[in-house]
Amino acid sequence: MQEKSTLTPAPVVSYSALVGKLLVQRREQIGLKQGELAAALGMSQSAYSRLESGESVLNISQLRRVCALLHTTSAEVLQEADAYEARLVSEGVEVITEKPLNPAAIAIGLGLLAALLLSSK
Repeated sequence: MQEKSTLTPAPVVSYSALVGKLLVQRREQIGLKQGELAAALGMSQSAYSRLESGESVLNISQLRRVCALLHTTSAEVLQEADAYEARLVSEGVEVITEKPLNPAAIAIGLGLLAALLLSSK
């Protein structure tokens, strides 16, 4: 009898999801609800939720406006994202610039990212 090979997909996370998770962390630190931030930006909560999850990509103008509302700068957020990217890559997580297609790989990558963010608190 031949055994089936079960391959675990390599963990992957998009850079936009990484930035989004950092924005969530900062938003929660200052006690701002997602809907409040979305309203201040003039967008629906669901549209903003897609930005935080990395499902949609923030453009530069949006990033600057979000960061201003979160009392930070886009430079600080991107610098922190770059540092987390380096740590994730060193742990075998692929950080990509576009949305990944494999849901299992996404789940693994986001789980590792969440663990990394929680461990640095």
